[in-house]
Amino acid sequence: MNPSNVPATSMETRMAALKGRFIEDTLLQTSELERLAGRLAEPGDKAEVRQEIGQIAHRLAGRAGIFDFSALTPRASELEHFVLSHRSDADLRDLAETIVPEIRRVILGDEAGCHVPEGPSDGPRSDGS
Repeated sequence: MNPSNVPATSMETRMAALKGRFIEDTLLQTSELERLAGRLAEPGDKAEVRQEIGQIAHRLAGRAGIFDFSALTPRASELEHFVLSHRSDADLRDLAETIVPEIRRVILGDEAGCHVPEGPSDGPRSDGS
């Protein structure tokens, strides 16, 4: 079927379904990132754990903008860069543990119809909260 022949409402319905699936998948991936970050603190070889974190970050960085979650792309890219640059396990764990709640805020904020500002959210906001 040629996409130009598909009525707008049908395309909108499809995109909404894909966005819903992206949200569900991303929330599952954040749980996986938490689990993997915890494994970085355990003794032993972390090559496989680091690779999995990098793959999750890469997918998220690539897909987030498609579904209007462009605020996630720079942070996911940063996480992927940490893996590729062979930063310490502790640094990678700290970044992953910082990024996971940010991802959830962006994803759940949008799902609830809230505006979530782009960029890192650590530190107090200008309104004092």
